[in-house]
Amino acid sequence: MVLAIVMTLGLLAIQRYVIRKTDSTAIRADSLHYMTDLLTNMSVLLALYLSNLGWTWADPVFAMAVAIYIFYSAFQIGREAFQQLMDRELPEDVLQQIRATAKSHSEVIGIHEMRTRQSGQTRFVQLHLELDENLPLKEAHAIADEVEAEILMFLPAAEVMIHQDPVDESKKR
Repeated sequence: MVLAIVMTLGLLAIQRYVIRKTDSTAIRADSLHYMTDLLTNMSVLLALYLSNLGWTWADPVFAMAVAIYIFYSAFQIGREAFQQLMDRELPEDVLQQIRATAKSHSEVIGIHEMRTRQSGQTRFVQLHLELDENLPLKEAHAIADEVEAEILMFLPAAEVMIHQDPVDESKKR
């Protein structure tokens, strides 16, 4: 049982690493399974030790604690899986970072019609860059590519679509 605990701890450490890298709900659910095994094995050992000391109530208390942990974790994973099935806008801090990144480019006059969503693990970003109407198309395209690359620096797997809108700068300000 001690060997099983040690091996499970190693597996959980690897899964935690993978979860941080991939944010996978499936691996998180599998990790719950192994965490439950770990807690069950540890509580059995502790309950056996405590029952030798005369504390026979420990086993059912530990069993209830493990059951509560399982229900709570399963609810969290189910809720997260449901959220991934539903398209939702990216968090406000990410929206602000996208806006700041786009506006930080020296040639960008402004942005509008920004839309974001997340579907499963994929993030989508759409926005319109306001650029000087006298910029050659090649330059406008290069600027959009630079802004896209900067957004991908903090949203690496995102699908980014940028539309360039010509703006008369004298009327904008």
